[in-house]
Amino acid sequence: MEDKKILSVENKEGKVVNMKENIFNDTDFSRFTSHFSPKRTDATHVALCDSVGSYFRHWCGAFTLAEVLVTLGIIGVVAALTIPTLMANHRKKVIATRLKHFSSVWQQAYISVNNQNGDENYWGTLVAGDADSALQFYKENFGNYIQTTEIQKSKYGIVASLKNGSGFYFYRWDRQAETSGRTYLTFCPYYKDCIELADKTNLVSGEQISDGKTSFSFYMTGKAPAYGIDNNRDRMKNECKSGVKGYCTRLIEFDGWEIRNDYPIRL
Repeated sequence: MEDKKILSVENKEGKVVNMKENIFNDTDFSRFTSHFSPKRTDATHVALCDSVGSYFRHWCGAFTLAEVLVTLGIIGVVAALTIPTLMANHRKKVIATRLKHFSSVWQQAYISVNNQNGDENYWGTLVAGDADSALQFYKENFGNYIQTTEIQKSKYGIVASLKNGSGFYFYRWDRQAETSGRTYLTFCPYYKDCIELADKTNLVSGEQISDGKTSFSFYMTGKAPAYGIDNNRDRMKNECKSGVKGYCTRLIEFDGWEIRNDYPIRL
């Protein structure tokens, strides 16, 4: 009969104790090692933490799912309140910058044409409300000084796009007075707005078709309309708000080519 090994240990009193009855085999289940033990309440949270990258794992355990959701909600509310303001301010800056650039470039072009051809009465014929005449007049005089990416005829004049995405509508609206006094530039910070404007507008002065939001009026000289308003800013604001919106250009110019917070039209 094969001898069985008897395991024994000494207890605290130094006596040898038989451990035969305490031998465990591989098939025994311990409540300390069994997979049937109760799940921890944060098991889902641990699983979520295990799924993130190693760099962020040490932070994950510090937040519960509810806390993360609340934080994301707060971020969403703040973004909803601030993003529209940031976008509006950006739009103001783009419009003001493009207005200033257009005015400067066109005034320089006007001076160059004047030096080349003399008085504007000798610049050629510009027939009121005639697209072919407007195109020919523009090419013969301003074509060498204004860099456009596209020019197309409209009902009464021409519409042209510039490299920065803006554009202008060029036309003469009646036969009275001198050419420059009856020929208008309607500038659009975004070219597509000028295309739409030229298609729907009637043959009237430039001050009456611009809205101070998507379109802005200039004379053929490249200067902003300022007749009768002098340097009175309050009057500029009133006209821009509820009068002749062509004067909105002059208000922005008067403010140093800046669209201030009290600009009367929401952009």
